[in-house]
Amino acid sequence: MELALFSPDLYQAHKEAAGHLTSDIKLLTEIRKTWQLDMASRMFDSYNAVGSYDTHMSSVIAKESVAWTRKLRSFPSVSLPTVSPPRLGFIARGTTLMEAMAKSYTVPNLPFWNAVAEQIYGYVWCLLDNNVLCQRCVHGACSSSLFGTYCDYLHFYEQLPQVLEACAQRMIEYIQHVHHDHAADSKERMVMDAWLMSIQAVYLDVLHSKSEHLQFPDDELGSIQYRLVNSAARPLALQAWLEQMPLIDDNDIMDAVAFAAFVMHDICDCRHDKAANEYYNLMIIISGHNGVLGVNMIRRFCIDVWAWAIDNGAFWAIHFGGRFLAWQTFAARYQTAILLDNLVAPEDNNQSKVEPYGDQVLNGLNPLPPSPEPFNFDLRFRCQNTARYDSLLQECLAHFESCDTCHGYDTATWQERVPLTEASYQKKYTDCTCTNVIATYLILASMDQIWLVPDPSAKYTGPSGDWSPMLC
Repeated sequence: MELALFSPDLYQAHKEAAGHLTSDIKLLTEIRKTWQLDMASRMFDSYNAVGSYDTHMSSVIAKESVAWTRKLRSFPSVSLPTVSPPRLGFIARGTTLMEAMAKSYTVPNLPFWNAVAEQIYGYVWCLLDNNVLCQRCVHGACSSSLFGTYCDYLHFYEQLPQVLEACAQRMIEYIQHVHHDHAADSKERMVMDAWLMSIQAVYLDVLHSKSEHLQFPDDELGSIQYRLVNSAARPLALQAWLEQMPLIDDNDIMDAVAFAAFVMHDICDCRHDKAANEYYNLMIIISGHNGVLGVNMIRRFCIDVWAWAIDNGAFWAIHFGGRFLAWQTFAARYQTAILLDNLVAPEDNNQSKVEPYGDQVLNGLNPLPPSPEPFNFDLRFRCQNTARYDSLLQECLAHFESCDTCHGYDTATWQERVPLTEASYQKKYTDCTCTNVIATYLILASMDQIWLVPDPSAKYTGPSGDWSPMLC
């Protein structure tokens, strides 16, 4: 089977390449009819162009594909809640992000396309500072997100095929731009490579049938890294990393920051994913491999990563994690703001006794040594530079007091924050300050409700309803 996405000459970007990528997508439905697990590993060989720049992750997809052909483990009897608002398809909040998408695509200003702009194009644009990064790379990454959606949303992509050929052409233009305008050893080439790797992963993911029960392969680190790839957390983290100089060039740090940021998506999604028997959710991966609810381990890890970032002045890592959560609550499809506003903490508030440093894989990625008080999840306590934490928080509060765009964000409910987040996106076309302040505040002072989402003793009291697992 020959697919352009896995070909050795993909990065040569010849004039027929866009048509070949388009054909890859059109073949998906037919390939699914005869797909077998052992076929995935055959797509990879030493001539595969993807992985030539992001060598740290170059073997992750192939290894995870092989792992699924071996003996699988059944998910243990870990109590993960599933009660939540129903998962939706393409639902728009407004029209703010259409201007960003219009840089690359000509589409009508209708609700469906505004939803595409928010959920797909915005998945990248809202998470990066478009004012400091290479503009063509930002929009190339946005098109990568859109191209991957033809796989990820195969079961409900509605009118998206109308821009498939244009999207494939934008992908080739992105590849050409990076090779023409960025040096051979540039980080921009690594970012582009990581985006193509993400598309390869979701292409293979959709070929699998939906699971009727949770099973998973044995390599926890492999599954974590695969999740960072197939979710695009890896390329997004690499791109956000370029916002602040000098670069901290450490792959373990990059994995740690990507993990902590993407938890903001996966923890909010874990109720839906558990209901749909989806393994590739960081909360489900950690819980499955440890046989206990993984929230303490993940929370401990995230606090440590963010404390490291504050102490080392790596503000891009704080911005990136907070932007993920802000976008997650903004995107209407997930209904996260409704979920968070309607989660009630248990009255007894008994803290889980699960050991926070009980996951050895996460411990190996953790940039800090173990905390002397592992059950103390206060971020300020974990920081060595508490003055910097205090200064950052006070700057956020002062900004919310005086800013016309996001005034009162700190006292608003999650649903009341949605229009303030959207207003920050409108301002972000020329100035990312409001988005960054919101992101910083979320990480520093607005996380308690987030950690309730996977807690089976936290009661959800909001609207619910039936929904298709195909929407996951």
